[in-house]
Amino acid sequence: MNKNIIVSVQKINFDLNAEIEALKLKTKKAGAVVFFVGKVRDLANDKLQYLEVEAFEELAKRQIEEICNDAANTWDLEYILVKHRFGRLKLNDNIVLVITSSKHRKNAYEASQQIMESLKSN
Repeated sequence: MNKNIIVSVQKINFDLNAEIEALKLKTKKAGAVVFFVGKVRDLANDKLQYLEVEAFEELAKRQIEEICNDAANTWDLEYILVKHRFGRLKLNDNIVLVITSSKHRKNAYEASQQIMESLKSN
């Protein structure tokens, strides 16, 4: 796996502030950094109380790594981080974090979008 790709499948929440600080050290050449956070929606008139996300951690991690490697081979990226949570998630909890960085914003935006589309289809 590419050393500039970090993937985690985890029960615990991720800390956006900590990720931003860590990213500053890893993406010194990047002119663009795109963050995407997916959350459990709290919709009016919806009876959803929580979302139960099941995962075989190692298999999920390998699949996400493949998605990230495809993105790295398609776009000129400096860094990719994906953290995907599983377990019982309450309304408004974070589900997924995707960070892409590149010299130019178009690569970072397009890669982030493709990674999320691939995650949702798997």
